Amino acid sequence: MLGKPIVWCSTVLLCMSQTIHAEENNDVTLTVGDVIDKRGVLSPKGTWSLEGSLSFTQNSSNRVSVVGYTVLPTLIIGRIEVSDADFVTTTFGLTARLGLTNATEFELRLPYVYRNDQITVRPIQDGSPDVINRSNSGGAMGDLEIGLRHQFNFDSTPYWIGGLRLKTRTGRSPYDIDIDETTNTLEDVSTGSGFWSIEPSLTMLYPTDPAVLFANIGYIYNIEDNVEVGSDSQKIDLGDTISIGGGMGFAVNPDLSFSIGVTHRTILKSKINGQEADDAKLLHLDSLTVGVNLRMNPRSSLNISAQAGLTEDTPDFQLSVRVPYYF
Repeated sequence: MLGKPIVWCSTVLLCMSQTIHAEENNDVTLTVGDVIDKRGVLSPKGTWSLEGSLSFTQNSSNRVSVVGYTVLPTLIIGRIEVSDADFVTTTFGLTARLGLTNATEFELRLPYVYRNDQITVRPIQDGSPDVINRSNSGGAMGDLEIGLRHQFNFDSTPYWIGGLRLKTRTGRSPYDIDIDETTNTLEDVSTGSGFWSIEPSLTMLYPTDPAVLFANIGYIYNIEDNVEVGSDSQKIDLGDTISIGGGMGFAVNPDLSFSIGVTHRTILKSKINGQEADDAKLLHLDSLTVGVNLRMNPRSSLNISAQAGLTEDTPDFQLSVRVPYYF
């Protein structure tokens, strides 16, 4: 659920899903070249679009946990545990966009999330040959998102676009799912964060024929809430997220374009009852995204992008397909 501003920014450069010709013929424009030729990049007043999307995310983790102390450099007294986890998430999304004015756009996104989590744990220090395997899968509605975007300038470059996104908690919260004490994992899959969040962002687009440079900065503020943990009620404050990124979109021809961009996200430490948890840590997530867009007809295009994680905590790979249709 992170990094939406930079994803939207690269999507603009790939398929220009919000760019509509505001002249009398109302032809839809879908390429990077449209940013160079036209000054508005959001949906004009009264026009709207509907976008279907499918994303596939894979993340794996191999860890060796040691709980004990060292007597000699080669002798450890305690427990050694080896775990292997694979998480696969498929998200089906439906996004509607409406131009409120020529400079302001409204967006509504409804996702359906299907997950498959597989975890293998083996306590090798105990001398037991038993391997604990756990697999969970299932799907449900994700967190509904509502957004507004506003383009601040038209007569000069670069173009500046401000955004504000509200993420609800309509998805299945991980705090509402029981924990398996054997593997210390959830007994079911979660499809939402369990918290409301607000995300302001600022995007810059700089046309330089035949390319468009873009940069983005955003901040995700998670609203703290009371959560039932066992028989206790605790106030949980998820760590906020700072994101920054940039890249370039390039028009190959009037119907084909591609983009490349990098994103860095810093997730701050979470707090429980106003105090940082003992195992809380600062996370740094870096990723590289490349994509290509093909205009199929005057009102629809095909946008395919792939994202690779560059740091340990970032998802290993994400493949996304978007097909917008303009009315």
